[in-house]
Amino acid sequence: MRFFGYLWALPVTVVGLTLALLAFLTGGSVRVRGGVVEAYGGFVGRLLKGGWVRRGGAAVALGHVILARDSECLERSRTHEMAHVRQYERWGPFLLPAYWLVGGWLWSRGYHPYLDHPFEPPPV
Repeated sequence: MRFFGYLWALPVTVVGLTLALLAFLTGGSVRVRGGVVEAYGGFVGRLLKGGWVRRGGAAVALGHVILARDSECLERSRTHEMAHVRQYERWGPFLLPAYWLVGGWLWSRGYHPYLDHPFEPPPV
């Protein structure tokens, strides 16, 4: 059954793998842990730091790839991001549009698009 989860999430995983490769080629680290590729630092670290155009973040899951700013962010965020990996196994390529649509709907109703989001796992 796990095979189908990998297959269903594959379109988004390919995007994550591309970013993981960019992280590696720009001095970051990449490893496989528990069937998930984890990458941090390099280009991905700079991307997740954010800037004047958008806010940054500690980590993000894209299919079966977890991208983090640095090793500490990865350690702190792993459990949370693994919940998103399981969501990708259920929702496949539809998770991102569904996430953004729900976030937009929450924002339009005066809720916080991240903190009030039903796809966000509760804090551990």
